[in-house]
Formats: sequence, C-alpha cells, structure tokens
Amino acid sequence: MAIATMESQSSHHGAMPTAPYSARPPSPPSVVIPTPIMTDASECIKIVPTYNNVDPASLSVGDLKIITQNHKEQLAQDSAFGWTYECRRTAQPILDFLYLGPSSIARDRKWLRDNGITMLLAARDSRHAGVHLMANLELVQELGIQAEYVDVANYNELIHAFPSAIRKINDHMLNVFRGQRLTNTNVQLGDEKMAIPTGEIRRGKVLVFCETGNDRSAGVVVAYLMSVFGMSMVEACQFIHFKRFCVGLSEDLRFLLRSFEDILVAQRTVHRHELSFLPNPVHHSPSLAKKAKRDFRDTLDDDDEMGGTDETTAADYERFNNRPTFVPFIDAQHEDTGRV
Repeated sequence: MAIATMESQSSHHGAMPTAPYSARPPSPPSVVIPTPIMTDASECIKIVPTYNNVDPASLSVGDLKIITQNHKEQLAQDSAFGWTYECRRTAQPILDFLYLGPSSIARDRKWLRDNGITMLLAARDSRHAGVHLMANLELVQELGIQAEYVDVANYNELIHAFPSAIRKINDHMLNVFRGQRLTNTNVQLGDEKMAIPTGEIRRGKVLVFCETGNDRSAGVVVAYLMSVFGMSMVEACQFIHFKRFCVGLSEDLRFLLRSFEDILVAQRTVHRHELSFLPNPVHHSPSLAKKAKRDFRDTLDDDDEMGGTDETTAADYERFNNRPTFVPFIDAQHEDTGRV
C-alpha cells in the first residue's frame, strides 16, 4: 500500500502529521532464522536430549530414553558442502530414526528397505485425503510398513495437527521397541533404569514426507524437534537446514512454528508446576496434581511487596470480611424472581 503524503493526511480539524504514515494495519516483524556461526566447515551442531526440556505430560523419563536410545546425541553438519540438486529428490536423516523427504522417495522400494523404514507419515493437503500419496499400497503391505497421515487444508490447521503427528511418531517408536521386549531377555526396563544393548534392539525408523519434503513435512519435523528435544524454534530450523539444505520454510510457516513454540513453553511450565504439588512427581501423572484456590490472605504478601500500607490492608479486610458467598448460577426451579 502506498504511503500517503503529509499534505493528503492533513485533518479537517487543522491537525497536521509530523511525518508520513500508512493507514494499513501494522505488519508483524519477520521471523529471522540466522545462520549458525561456525569457526570451521567440519564443525557440527550437536544436540543431546534431556528430560529437563520435555513436557512431562507428553513423555515419561523411560519413554524418552527408549525413543532417543538413552539420550544419544545427534549431530548435524552443514549440508551445503557437497549438496547437489538431485539430493532434494531423496530423503535425509534429520535424526538417527527420523527422515525427511519428498513423496517420491516413499515409493522407492529399495530405499525404504535399505534404510529400514518402519513407518511412513504423510503430511498432505486434506483436499487429497482420498488419494494415497504412496501410490502403491501393496508396497507398504509388502514391507510391513505402518502408514499414517496428517491431513490439513492450510497452515492454520497444521498447528492443530502438530501434537497428533508428534504422538504418532512417539507411539510408533515405543511400540516397535516394546514389541521386542518379550523375546529379548537382555532388555532391562525400570522407572529410570533401562539398558538398550547396542546391535540387539531393532529401532523404529520414520519417514516424514510431503510433495516436496520442504514444506508441511518440514514443519512437522521442526515441531517434533521442539517437542521431544526441547529445542527452540530457531535451533530446530537451523538443525533441519543443516541436514536438508533445500528446506526453505515460508514466512507463514515460521510464524506458525513460533506460535507452537509458545504453546509448548506454556504447557511445559504449567505441567511442571502441577507436578510440584505431588509427593512423588516422577511416578504420577500431572493430571493428578491439584492446585489450591488462592485465598484472600495470599494477596497480602503481594500488597506488601508492592508497597501496600496498613490503611489499604484494613480497607481490604473491611471489603472482604463477612461477605456472603457468591454463586454465579443456581437452578431455575429454586429461583423466585416474582416475574409474571
């Protein structure tokens, strides 16, 4: 929108603006993903999963250990070196169990078999929900691969689909592991004690894809890194770009991921606060935590910190003492208003 001149902006009341201005709504600031500062081309971004950054309502300590293989560190080296145009037509391992790529790779029998993929997660347009992006359902059945879908019409629906997509990935990883514990006596499970013998446990591997592997599916993977690894939105975007150089998240998708990050931080804070009220929070669900309703006396400490005086405190007591209980709703049959 063109910016109006100062002459055209003069008011009928005689007021004159001191500078040009626009009548359009203000635009939100851009979400900038800075390039990581690396001192050497061989330097890597390293992330180590920790339970301190995970929402306790979504994963337990033991579940996180199973999914991340006892908190195994993940490395990402700048993929710009050695990247070719053909690389965008295949999939790259963002994590050692999570791949990102285009829909064409989901139909590659050899690639799926060679990389041990156990689940396909398609992030697709809901208008194509009736069309299988895998194109050959027999291939999925032949390889014994689980197929899941995240159907969204736009980015606004995508933010609501993130929790479901993250849960699908986590549930699959846990189911693949737990399906072997009855046949492998070397697996030890406990509340916080678990050993995964290297080379003896078959782990699940998930391919997340959309048409290009650079749009909705990339957003799902970034959301997964934020949720399970506790990464910030900027850190997750930098990590995924180091793994798959052709990923270019649109401005709208970056805004969406920033909003999802705020939701995760809020949920994590609330659930950890609720757990603090339990005698043994490690072994209980946060839904069992109950916070006592704030009492009037609790506000007095706040007044003192804000410089309250004895006079104001006395006035508060006069206002609250002997006040009848307020009930916002009562049964209609008990109400007698006297109206005709």
